[in-house]
Amino acid sequence: MTAHLERDIGDVARKWVPDTRLDVFEVAVQPGALAGCTTSRDALTALRRIAAGARLAADIRLLPDSSVGDDQAAVVTAAAAPLVREPRVSADRVSEALHGETLEVLERRGDTWLRVRAGDGYLAWVHVGYVALGTAAWAEDWAARATVRSLGADLRCEGARFRLAVSACAAPQRGGQVETADGRVWDVAGGVLRPEVELRVEARLVAAPEWALRWFSGAPYAWGGRSEWGIDCSGLVQATYAARGVALPRDSDLQSAAGREVPLQTTGGGYQSGDVLCFADGHRISHVALWAGAGRIVHSALSRGGVVADNLFGDTPPMRRLREFLVAVRRVDG
Repeated sequence: MTAHLERDIGDVARKWVPDTRLDVFEVAVQPGALAGCTTSRDALTALRRIAAGARLAADIRLLPDSSVGDDQAAVVTAAAAPLVREPRVSADRVSEALHGETLEVLERRGDTWLRVRAGDGYLAWVHVGYVALGTAAWAEDWAARATVRSLGADLRCEGARFRLAVSACAAPQRGGQVETADGRVWDVAGGVLRPEVELRVEARLVAAPEWALRWFSGAPYAWGGRSEWGIDCSGLVQATYAARGVALPRDSDLQSAAGREVPLQTTGGGYQSGDVLCFADGHRISHVALWAGAGRIVHSALSRGGVVADNLFGDTPPMRRLREFLVAVRRVDG
């Protein structure tokens, strides 16, 4: 009986929640019940039918659940908030959210952990110390006011200092001051804050790889990172296109389905600046880079320590290996 139920549960997961980075499906067979949680209403309906057929209770929560209460949204108040795989301090980081970004709260565990959905759809856990909580309307009001984006802005307030990562957001105030997500009002002591619409125009005036190098060159490689303080390959591609007003998925394999296909060329002759080159070490896309023209790519690579420009056709072991792993090129409008 248990094996049959587990097979049926697996079928439901494959049909309705094929990617657990983007939806929750945590269901197990327990004595007398199917128990767990999911974000898919269709999966919940199917699981209830399975439980009824097996004469079991269906103790399955649909997320967001009642643990959220009125705190339906979170806004990042730290410079950056690690998004982790499990609700514990030592868990692996899967992504991060920058200051001022809004997260949908799906579940609360005790007084310290929140399961959230980021703006790019990615699911993770975040510690409450990194965020402020409120209603969906409260978060929408903040998002409507937070219309300026940082280009390395350095803020000062009564002797305090706060650094905003590239693309972090704040709310403009009179006299050139800005309000951060924690309600404090600051003077801009260095760097630049641009209205989002102006940032998009400025980013589109230069090629995407050039913009990436301008703001992230030398940034260290960090798995799950999205800022100049640490960024991974897909984070760099996502951030570069976000500045241009184009939303891309978080991970490299998801990005490999964005835009439209460009035929592979051994010389790169048909590629355009900003095309996304996708590399597979095995069966799954594991690395992405931006084509910069004349054989050059811009990427964040652990083997190179971070964000660099490389000659893809260079005669070095890392470049020879990358050429062998190139499996797709995608063209993203923007």
